Amino acid sequence: MESQESVERLLVNYREMRQCLEGLKFQIENFKGLNYDGVIEELTFMTPEGERVQNSSVADKSAKIALTYREIVDQQNEEVLRGMTERYFDIKQHLDTLDHCISLMDQKLSSVITDMFIHKLSWDEMCDKYYVSRNMLSKYRKTGLAQIAKIFQIQQSRIMVD
Repeated sequence: MESQESVERLLVNYREMRQCLEGLKFQIENFKGLNYDGVIEELTFMTPEGERVQNSSVADKSAKIALTYREIVDQQNEEVLRGMTERYFDIKQHLDTLDHCISLMDQKLSSVITDMFIHKLSWDEMCDKYYVSRNMLSKYRKTGLAQIAKIFQIQQSRIMVD
């Protein structure tokens, strides 16, 4: 459930979250993964943890590395890509829901919230644009945050029911 404070935090950080989303999209699309040779080097010079009995030779160690390194690299690449993808979809879901909530509001209120948080207009610019006082802008802001939080709650309850 989204509170007014968390909705406000989303709105205040909207631009940064969009930039982060675009950065993650670029990283996912251009993900090449770890280099096999780098992982071999890492495994070769890695010191084992815990108790250890010295009964393996260099040949045994090299053979073990040769058998497992591709599997380890592929697993690490998959984990990195999965982490980036999960973060991307989490941010995207929040921003898409926020955009949807703003679009469901009254047109004037939607415009005020968009100009205030997304376009980052100053209060003076907004007063001039909408021909209202700062007090009225403050009321629009408060009403908009409350409506968005309410729509978020409705969206969350639908998700839980489905």
